[in-house]
Amino acid sequence: MKPNVPQHRWLRRLAAALAFAALTVVLCLGLNFLLVDDIHSYTRVMLGELYTQSGQINTLFLGSSHCYRSFDPQIVDERLGTRSFNAGSSQQLPDGSFYLLRQALARNDLDTVYLETFFTGYNQEKSSNVPLACYLLTDYMDPLSIDRYAYLWEMGGAAAFLDLIFPARHSIASPEDLPDLWTAKLTDGYDITNYSYVTYPEDGEEYRGNGFVYTSGTPPYGFGSVMDVDADAPLSEFGWKNLERITALCREAGVRLVLVTAPLPSAFADHTANYQTYVDAMTQYAAENGLQYWDFTLFRDTRLLPLGFDDFSDAHHLNGQGAEKFTAAFCTVVQAAESGQDPGEYFYDTLEEKLQLAPDGTYGLD
Repeated sequence: MKPNVPQHRWLRRLAAALAFAALTVVLCLGLNFLLVDDIHSYTRVMLGELYTQSGQINTLFLGSSHCYRSFDPQIVDERLGTRSFNAGSSQQLPDGSFYLLRQALARNDLDTVYLETFFTGYNQEKSSNVPLACYLLTDYMDPLSIDRYAYLWEMGGAAAFLDLIFPARHSIASPEDLPDLWTAKLTDGYDITNYSYVTYPEDGEEYRGNGFVYTSGTPPYGFGSVMDVDADAPLSEFGWKNLERITALCREAGVRLVLVTAPLPSAFADHTANYQTYVDAMTQYAAENGLQYWDFTLFRDTRLLPLGFDDFSDAHHLNGQGAEKFTAAFCTVVQAAESGQDPGEYFYDTLEEKLQLAPDGTYGLD
């Protein structure tokens, strides 16, 4: 039988383990400070503003870049008298929308959620196929929130927590940018009221507050599409699962949920195989769940929403000029719905009708 280890040895071992853990934490913090660019991120500022405005927001927008580049909360609030916030993020997948919704619901008495449903996010097979979409949110989520860790675990399991401890694994800065980055970190880089670090004139992108990004420029390569819809599975199992739990969460909270697709260029939609099957799937889902689905790609009134080549920044994103036009038209549909009018009257049922009767100014362009 082994003799009992004296108590002082256990204490020394415990002290050594704690010292090692502390040294590891200090080392990670030091490396993160030196290497990680957590300054030039829209989501850092967006989440900071979301938390700062706790208790004030009643209208929430969720979705990918088609959300944060399309819905201007300033115009929405001026037209509708709301306190809206755009919680879109780059490549945001529906599981990210779900966890952001939980964050917003925990802090605000929401009336309405508009979920932007660009089809590629709902075609993904699993969240881990686009891990950066998760890290862009969890890097800046409330560190005391269980949602942060549940989302990480769901996306990547234990391995995802390594990126939380040492985010340089996915957001390391370029060596030539390090001196300026260190200066920013030691001065005003973390001030969420300072938008200079999330404004990129060379890329034509400007963060304008409440989650909205104003984009300049026009499509450099036309409107070709390499992102088709699977006619047999317009939404993946992953897409359906998360759409259903977003719906359930809104229903439980007594929040009105509207499914929205920001306008895609007619030329892009025409080049996207089986786009109608996605429209049909979303339309059916909305009908079965007592929701509304507004696909502004199929918008009827080209006088109310006059879009052309100069209103898009690339093959499928609105630029700032287009976003202003779209947000105004969106508000008109919201006002019509609130007055009792059927908002479905503003949309064609099929892409074929749209392209035949009222295509936008991109139709026929490559």
